[in-house]
Amino acid sequence: MQLLKTWIKRNFASRIYRNKYTREAGDLFRSWIHTFSIDPDLPVQAASRDLFTYHGEDGIIAWLLSRLKDVPPVFADIGAGDCIKSNCASLAVHAGWTGCFIDSNEQQLEIGKSFYQKAVKGISYFSFIKEKVTPFNINDLLKTAGISGKTGLLSIDIDGNDYWIWKALDVIQPRIVVIEAKVEFGPGNYAVPYGDFNHHSGDARYNGASVDAFRRLGQEKGYKLVAANKQGYNLFFVQEQEDIKTMSVEEVLSDPDTQQSFYKEDFFNSHRFVTV
Repeated sequence: MQLLKTWIKRNFASRIYRNKYTREAGDLFRSWIHTFSIDPDLPVQAASRDLFTYHGEDGIIAWLLSRLKDVPPVFADIGAGDCIKSNCASLAVHAGWTGCFIDSNEQQLEIGKSFYQKAVKGISYFSFIKEKVTPFNINDLLKTAGISGKTGLLSIDIDGNDYWIWKALDVIQPRIVVIEAKVEFGPGNYAVPYGDFNHHSGDARYNGASVDAFRRLGQEKGYKLVAANKQGYNLFFVQEQEDIKTMSVEEVLSDPDTQQSFYKEDFFNSHRFVTV
């Protein structure tokens, strides 16, 4: 069944998602940026919107772009999946950005190639790189894709080693970083040591890093936490000098459903963590 679904998406992605890349969809995305720019008091929590994303990320990115100047139109999507349900898709399709999609699953990348061939009338604007990302190869992968220095947006979503990838990454200086945290770790400072995670194992819960661990890493790299989706797992960072209010860990984890997902104390007592 999964093979059939993949085949359908690879061959019909442009039809399945055709309402995402129409002129009207593009006008809508650009209107968000304009609307947010003329309302400087609008809080980021009110900017949640979706076009390609599922939990408000498109709107949050538009809100940030409305407040940042001279953002380079280049992205790096690490853990891109099918490259469509992506934090970078609206930028690629509707804002004329270029960039790279990196994922270890070749079939997923083929779906993305098929989609962008139709959505932007070609794929020469993008690199699709099949590779398992590690802290030891991430910089070389981006350089191979022709991406270095100042960039617009970095998205990391690899379900486990996200913390260690960002920590190791130094070949680019993105204006916006979107990265996935493990909200189940609650407000504490926890990072799982770098490893080869099996999310189908008996202890699939043991991976990732907490919101506070990412906040500290961002601070170490010259970034501040300024936004999150409602559930708190997708974090948004900008460089320290930007005139955007910092968001606290408590604000990120304020959703009652998110708080209900916090692991109990015995989980932390029975596993090894890195505090940073």
